[in-house]
Amino acid sequence: MATIPLQLAQRRLDTGNVVSYPGGSPVGAAMQGFGAELSAVAERFRQQKQQQDAFDAEVIGRELNGQIAQAEDEAIQNAPADGRGLHDSMYGQIDPRTNGVVKPGLFDKIFDSTVPKVPESERANFIRKKEALRLAGSARMAAQQFARRQDYEQTEWSKAHDSYTSAIAQSDPDDTAAFEAIRQSGFDFIAKMGNPVARQAAETAWRSNTAKALAQAMIAKDPGRAVELLGAEPKATDGAINGETTGAAGGTDPSAKYPNSPASGDDRLADLRPDDRAALARLAGAPGAQN
Repeated sequence: MATIPLQLAQRRLDTGNVVSYPGGSPVGAAMQGFGAELSAVAERFRQQKQQQDAFDAEVIGRELNGQIAQAEDEAIQNAPADGRGLHDSMYGQIDPRTNGVVKPGLFDKIFDSTVPKVPESERANFIRKKEALRLAGSARMAAQQFARRQDYEQTEWSKAHDSYTSAIAQSDPDDTAAFEAIRQSGFDFIAKMGNPVARQAAETAWRSNTAKALAQAMIAKDPGRAVELLGAEPKATDGAINGETTGAAGGTDPSAKYPNSPASGDDRLADLRPDDRAALARLAGAPGAQN
């Protein structure tokens, strides 16, 4: 079937330098009908072309979304451990006062290279969608960068935490100054964490875990003393431990024998969780804990 070019089909019959036919004649009527039919064909062609352009623009838009998703995945995979620069490398920087692009990102490059592929009749509408796409993608990348930063801070704090508590567990439990110095170093580290919720949780855990590490140091040095300090009933034979009668049997007062016990005001073990206290007391009273 022959195709009528749009610019030709949109023209009605030229009534210029051509033979004119009387309007009431059969030939005149036929020519008028042909002109109307030609106009109808042109309109159908225009509508079909518009529909095709819209369809093609939709296909190109879906391809663009796929390219953006792939670029985001690659950006996340290649980002540094702390997530620094992840958002800006993908979506650039926007001036909040003017909403203008201050620094373009990979998104701009991908989008701008796609525009020429869009049919001309749909191009303006396609371009108007750019900032909405940027806004949605910017939120995704900001969330990814924030999550990456939180993971990084938690990982680095975990390394410091393990190092600090190991130092406490291997130190002299009677060296209060050293314990407090290490404990404060941990608090100083935690104070630099950006997430207030994570910071509060780390502080709470740090108090408990430093007390636990100190108890481990006490057990390593003197299990019997550790049992007393942990406030547990010592494991005794005939009411005695290493020749000393227990408080329950009316013997030695723990605060007199161990001046750093809770009864005498030492609060270094005050932050121990009850389950940790019980487990450490059992460990201290076990035969393997005796030196």
